Amino acid sequence: MPNPRLLQTAERWMNKEAPSDKGTQRPQVSGQPVQNILYPDLPSDVFIFSYDGAHKEFTQELIAKSNELFAGTRAEIPTGNSGEVKNMYIAKRMALVTAIARRPSLRNYGLLPITPMQDECLLKEGRLQNPSKFWEDLGLILYDTNGENQNESKFLKESIKQHKVELGLNNDDLERRLIIVNPGAEVDKGMTYRIKPIVVPGITQVYAHDILNKTGENHIFEYGLDRGLPAIGEIGRGKRTLYMPSANQNIGLRVLYRGRVLNLDAGDRDLAGSDEAGRVNFAPQGRASKK
Repeated sequence: MPNPRLLQTAERWMNKEAPSDKGTQRPQVSGQPVQNILYPDLPSDVFIFSYDGAHKEFTQELIAKSNELFAGTRAEIPTGNSGEVKNMYIAKRMALVTAIARRPSLRNYGLLPITPMQDECLLKEGRLQNPSKFWEDLGLILYDTNGENQNESKFLKESIKQHKVELGLNNDDLERRLIIVNPGAEVDKGMTYRIKPIVVPGITQVYAHDILNKTGENHIFEYGLDRGLPAIGEIGRGKRTLYMPSANQNIGLRVLYRGRVLNLDAGDRDLAGSDEAGRVNFAPQGRASKK
């Protein structure tokens, strides 16, 4: 069966909705820690999830634990010995977060997949490695519980309600459209991908964003420095596109990802939609070490 994400991308190119990727190559990471007082969320280091290299012990332990927890689901991580871990998407990303939360030795590394805000800061600073060659799922967007991924969306909303106090949410927030950063997962054979998304206390972040109300049309922007997305006042100028769902209601649970032409997509339907260019970037984050 054709990959829905590939079909979606191809359709956009055919309709000339996506800009050319010429000239979008960013400098590779220098490997030297960088501090930036303008962007406090900018991590001091970032690396693509790989089988070998400086973080080999972390990677191998993480893959083993993740696959132990999620064997037989669409969240299983491909095993290997060298190179970057390919074909990554949000379901696998959720498995990695869960494995880190479940094993103290993994939490002690203080590493987590980057947040949407960190991704935009790193992109602006030219510190993402080959971003025009790889795309990355950055989080989930819960528009409502009546559209795509309906079963998963209902379970996720209940998990958010359960943890609303520690997430800093009130009852009004629960009725708004929400971004879920670094969600975890539980095995559920009744779900489409045999997993369901959950809040992982101490790791998962959930917040509302006004731009999520502007569905039904796409938006031009430069950088998404308002918690990973452009502020409403900043859309309409720039060279990048924020793709939104075409509908205004019954949208369901969607994926937020950065594509290979550096646009953002806030409407992808497939929680396990990938090709080999899917990657995960990790960075040191203090919240990962919380018990």
